[in-house]
Amino acid sequence: MYYETIIIKDTIQNAQKALSEHKDSIIESGNAFVFVRTEYDENFDVQNDFFDVIEFGNKLGLSYINTIVVPTAKRIEAELPDNVLYIVWFAKNREKMFFNKDSMRETHIWKNVEWGKREKNYNPKGKDPGNVWIPTKDDGKGNITEHILMDLPAIINRLFACGHQENHKTLFISNNSKDSELCNENIQFIHFINEIKPSFPTKQKMQMASENAIHYQTGLFAKVIWGTSENMSEIKNETVDLVVTSPPYWNLKDYFKKGQIGQESYPEYLERMNSVWKECYQKLKESGSLWININIRVKNNKPVLLPKDFINQCKKTGFYYKGILIWHKSSGIPTNDKNIVDRHEYVLVFSKGKDLTINEKIYSFADYKNKIINGGLFWNINRKAGSVGKHYIHPAIYPNDLVSRIVRSCTEENQIVLDPFLGSGTTLIASISANRNCYGYEYNEGFKSLIQNRIQNDVTLTSDFTLTI
Repeated sequence: MYYETIIIKDTIQNAQKALSEHKDSIIESGNAFVFVRTEYDENFDVQNDFFDVIEFGNKLGLSYINTIVVPTAKRIEAELPDNVLYIVWFAKNREKMFFNKDSMRETHIWKNVEWGKREKNYNPKGKDPGNVWIPTKDDGKGNITEHILMDLPAIINRLFACGHQENHKTLFISNNSKDSELCNENIQFIHFINEIKPSFPTKQKMQMASENAIHYQTGLFAKVIWGTSENMSEIKNETVDLVVTSPPYWNLKDYFKKGQIGQESYPEYLERMNSVWKECYQKLKESGSLWININIRVKNNKPVLLPKDFINQCKKTGFYYKGILIWHKSSGIPTNDKNIVDRHEYVLVFSKGKDLTINEKIYSFADYKNKIINGGLFWNINRKAGSVGKHYIHPAIYPNDLVSRIVRSCTEENQIVLDPFLGSGTTLIASISANRNCYGYEYNEGFKSLIQNRIQNDVTLTSDFTLTI
């Protein structure tokens, strides 16, 4: 029998097996959606994640479309409070795929408030759907009153509706026999039983960095080092407490300086990035951690799995892979009729030692009007907007708050933060604001005036700080 849509809900290895067994039963215009969660070993290191599913699907010849993330009520209490369900979306044939985008739309938050006079951006059918599924309720005056936690029936119904074609059925494969209750005459259920068991920790394990003790000392510094971070000999080994960065994507933005990372062949790009991660490892203390903001790059309709390649490199270097933070961006760029708006990026988290050093601050961020969602791995932070991106050659400025949260969750005052790709200076600003020392490497001296401008406008330097740019 052939199906318009296949939905698979299982552990990662089981889901891969089910996808392999049933991919040929998807019609040419059909889709596959794979539900997985990050899986951890007994030491609370990531064992498998959704990037493995994307890589596997590509090898099967399926077309990767997107990854939808949904917060869950049940958390995996590893070293990070993991409340993320990943839905990996494939098409059997990208050119022929059927996708009813209107079925995923949600109502606008009061037309005149949300859109003002921009009538051309208003669609009476509803908002352009995105890849973060947290529906909202509002008061009719443009104010959100509640963020809704979607349950499994709502998710299944939405996926069924977006792919439903007359005279065809959806196949739902699950490791839970009770999920059959979610099916109707158009959804066929298979209880998939496999000997591969899920790998989830059952007890939280955390090395806490105290935020209670306040240490005062003179001699705080913020220093920009102009050069490539492939060699960071200016910094002593094992002196840095945190590395946080947003590295350049491969073959995406040209910052107009010869020798920059990102404009070479992909193998050379990875080789150079590997040198940077090795340097970061050397500079970090045993208690230190590495946080990398990155996303999947799509080129010629094929995913370039930068996060997966970075994970492999960092693990080989000696880092322990601890999990994925979801940076949820409410704003997004409209896309075509066969995809949804990209509203999130990933922050990969690694520790140098076996334990990740974080404090209770990690649970305190309340971005949603829903207590169940708050305190997990969804952070709703919008990009910095305004004139900075218009007047300088570095438009991809990530927000101060994203870095500030990481800095405050992983370090104490007077400790040292390092950003090997400083760019517009966000990590420098976040560190100064939190009374942390900071090193920032930047290859392009053309960003000097931008960094100076942002420091002047965003922070107040005390007499304790020595700023070197």
